Amino acid sequence: MSSANSNAARRRVIVQRLGKSGIAFLIGLALFAVFYFTDLSLLAFLDAIAMIPIAIIILFRGFKWFKGHALWSLRNRLLVVYTLMGVLPIALLFVLVGLSGWALMNELAIYLASSALDRRLESLQSAVQGLQKIPPDQRAMAVSHFADAFGRSFPGIAFYFKDQTGMHPYPANAPALVVPPGWGDVSGLLVWKSRFYGWAHTNHSGDEITALAPLSNELVENLVPNLGVITLLETDEADRLPASAGALTPDERLAGKRNVDLKGHTGHLPPPVSRFDIPVWWPATRMHYHLEAPGRSYRGILLVASRPSAVLRSFFSGSEVLRGFLFDTVIAVAILFLVVELIAIWIGVRLSRRITGAVNHLYEGTRHVIQGDFQTRIPVRDRDQLGELSQSFNQMTENLERLMAVEKEKERLQTELEIAREVQAQLYPKAAPPTCGLKLTVRCDPARMVSGDYYDYEQIDGTKLAFAIGDVAGKGISAALLMATLQAALRAQITNYQPCESPPNGARPINAANLVSALNQQIYAHTSPEKYATFFFGVFDEPSRTLTYTNAGHLSPLLFRNGDILRLDSNGTVVGAFPFAKYDESRLKLAPGDLLVCYTDGITEPENAFGEMFGEERLVELIHKYMHREDQEIVALILEAVRGWTGSPELHDDMTLLLAREVETA
Repeated sequence: MSSANSNAARRRVIVQRLGKSGIAFLIGLALFAVFYFTDLSLLAFLDAIAMIPIAIIILFRGFKWFKGHALWSLRNRLLVVYTLMGVLPIALLFVLVGLSGWALMNELAIYLASSALDRRLESLQSAVQGLQKIPPDQRAMAVSHFADAFGRSFPGIAFYFKDQTGMHPYPANAPALVVPPGWGDVSGLLVWKSRFYGWAHTNHSGDEITALAPLSNELVENLVPNLGVITLLETDEADRLPASAGALTPDERLAGKRNVDLKGHTGHLPPPVSRFDIPVWWPATRMHYHLEAPGRSYRGILLVASRPSAVLRSFFSGSEVLRGFLFDTVIAVAILFLVVELIAIWIGVRLSRRITGAVNHLYEGTRHVIQGDFQTRIPVRDRDQLGELSQSFNQMTENLERLMAVEKEKERLQTELEIAREVQAQLYPKAAPPTCGLKLTVRCDPARMVSGDYYDYEQIDGTKLAFAIGDVAGKGISAALLMATLQAALRAQITNYQPCESPPNGARPINAANLVSALNQQIYAHTSPEKYATFFFGVFDEPSRTLTYTNAGHLSPLLFRNGDILRLDSNGTVVGAFPFAKYDESRLKLAPGDLLVCYTDGITEPENAFGEMFGEERLVELIHKYMHREDQEIVALILEAVRGWTGSPELHDDMTLLLAREVETA
């Protein structure tokens, strides 16, 4: 009873492991055997087709099981790898040697046949050239000697001489030949009247000589005696020729292809000397001509079917000695392969133990690290890559604590940068720009958390509007600090020109050049020598509609007026670089509708993927295009165009744009 229960349990386990697909495959295999041995070939074929998807499912399941169970361990994976490395290379090597030998024998057979054919055709060319050198009145006597000399190589050879009286064949019963105009000096294969010929033709001042030799099947096959089957064929390219041009008809070409079938020519193949002396055959391209297509060549096929023994016999004498040498060489190489394979297995086992041991130590170490134990260390046994890996693991655990400390410090610095950004934001003007006959629109997009670009504006004495734009050299915190210094110095200078109780006439008139000079001295005195900034300062007087400005090395602002562009001049060098730099001021009268555009190099100098800068010309085109839109919209469109030009979400420099539009006041 217990035995029956154990058998039933064993059957249930087998059924569970096989699954529905396995049972279906076994049933299909049994049916295939029944159909095959009862001569029901159609049903056997259909059954085999039906088992293909089931077999694919079983292979997939088997691979998943093998990967999940047998290949989980690194040791098992290494065993599989070494098995594949030990078996597959040898198998592939034998396949490669076999294919290379087969291809080499093919190439040698084709070389033998091609070189023999080329020698025959070159002899025809030599014959024609020899007749060409003989005076015309002596050719009739000399041609018989040429025909006798070449008749053994080319049975049925014929020569044709063309002069003013027409074409003269030799022998007289040779088939009539009409060589169309256009043929010059040529030799090679010719297809004429559905047959291959060897021919050579010369044409010198109307004196034409032609040699035409039919290439029969026997002649072609005997180009290299005892080599095998040698056949010339046309390709389908000749189908475009008319039948009068000598092209083979489809039936003739099909018959020619059937004649070169190996099954139909086994009698012409040399007998094999061993079971490895297999037939070798491969087609080669041979160019040929058609008589009715002067100067144009067509692809043909030279097919050679032979055996390696015949090819070697054609190349070497004493083939028995050669075969014995080859056999000894193969045996020696096989023994060498066996020795190398045994050494490789021994080395592989030792390496696998070292690899699996090191990986096991790494596995245990990582488990400790996951639990938060950064003090764990693993042994380092060898000075190889595995030893370096173990040493790297130990260094990693040592660095983890330092990295955590660095991360905390980075978070602290990030917080301080956020604070610095908020502080810098407080430095820019809070109120909207006042309109004293001049409407200001300004926007600054920093490349980093803080910016080195600067802008400011302030109303003076109720009728004047002062505004400035600058670009501090550098980026980041240092540029932001200089920008704050510049802002404080400018505000302090402007305060001197605000109205007060004395003098009696109100505030003293503002002088842009003096203000920038004082600003330059303050920046130089309170910053390091390498720090400087470009700076543009302008004052617009509403009653006189006059703009007084000083440009200290900044990019020239652009004034757009009635479709024209005026570039404001520069009045001095950058501020903060030289303590005694001199600055001038310029005056410009504005008219209603004028638009003044001030910008930093972050607008014009960004480059695209090809290294091309955005440039001032593209900025001018955009402003001309959007001149009549709202100023806020113009600024947004320009900044968007610059970002699109770079193709990068990150800015490479701070971008600041200030628009000043002259407006009429009531």
